[in-house]
Amino acid sequence: MDNMDMPPQRGPETADEIAAAIFMECLMNLVQSAAYLLGKVKAPATGEPVVDLARVQLVIQQLELLDKNAEKLSIEEQQLVKRSLQDLRMAYVTAAGKTPEEAIEDENTPEADPEATPTTEATPTTEATPTTEATPTTEATEEDEEEDEGSRKRFVKKYS
Repeated sequence: MDNMDMPPQRGPETADEIAAAIFMECLMNLVQSAAYLLGKVKAPATGEPVVDLARVQLVIQQLELLDKNAEKLSIEEQQLVKRSLQDLRMAYVTAAGKTPEEAIEDENTPEADPEATPTTEATPTTEATPTTEATPTTEATEEDEEEDEGSRKRFVKKYS
């Protein structure tokens, strides 16, 4: 008798509703995968949590792209993207101790690693030897630049 009081759930009926349901399901699947990669869920095979922050950064970047290009999404979908992105960023900061942007900057900045820096002994040096090939003079390069400028068409927009 309790089931009689509840209104029946209706599924998506139109093509737009079906597309919205599929989009939301894909988005939730992506967020759940990121939660798995943050170590919130134990791996079934090993029983140990999996932590892969680099892949979580990729998921966050994908959600940021969705958020930037969300003008064609419905209001409900836009809110889901924003909420998911915010929750995932907070979970990332909790797991990594820094924001995804800071982690990317840290990866891009070269560190003082003695193996990574080239040494003068490792690189072969060439002595200055006279070559028989003709090298362009500065006059020739200046003429080429003038020809390039002259051959370019310039468009000017006139306002009337």
